[in-house]
Amino acid sequence: MVRPLEERFRTVRDLFPEFRVETRRGRLLVNESGTWQHNTILFQLLFQLVGPVAARGWEIWPNITVYLGQHADRYVPDLTVVPETPRMEEDHTVHGDSTLLLVSVVSASSFYDDYFVKPGDYSPNGVPFYLVIDPFRREVKLFSEPGGKEYGRETVAMGGEPLTLPDPWNLALDTGKLLYGDDGA
Repeated sequence: MVRPLEERFRTVRDLFPEFRVETRRGRLLVNESGTWQHNTILFQLLFQLVGPVAARGWEIWPNITVYLGQHADRYVPDLTVVPETPRMEEDHTVHGDSTLLLVSVVSASSFYDDYFVKPGDYSPNGVPFYLVIDPFRREVKLFSEPGGKEYGRETVAMGGEPLTLPDPWNLALDTGKLLYGDDGA
């Protein structure tokens, strides 16, 4: 007898806690941790987010599953920002509409999912902001204004250009530091 995907997901997640376990379109995906470049990008983003997040009483979670419905795919963003008391489905699963920002750093194997699949699942589930940092294209893309099957707004900044996270953030990200580790020069 084949076990339901949700049961297999939980089993694999429990067996491999050091890996990122997701479901996508009926498939279980077990992803290794990021490269040093991937982690440097996340460090640079954390450096820019930590002050505003702490000042508002929010939290940054690096390894949490996003709940998008009972039969929906399960994603584990590279970073998730949540309010002081987010709505949880389980201890390791936060509701998408109870997040403040989800972040994906594009890898060679995640391009299509990061740009096309995930936004189509996040928007109808009320994820307010989805940030895609793409070191290959040297761009940062912000999906905002969720509603229906797609986001109402997509803002792109090339490496070195500022990217503003709108209200409640009101924060300009330095994409040069994200993509180059410095001022973009």
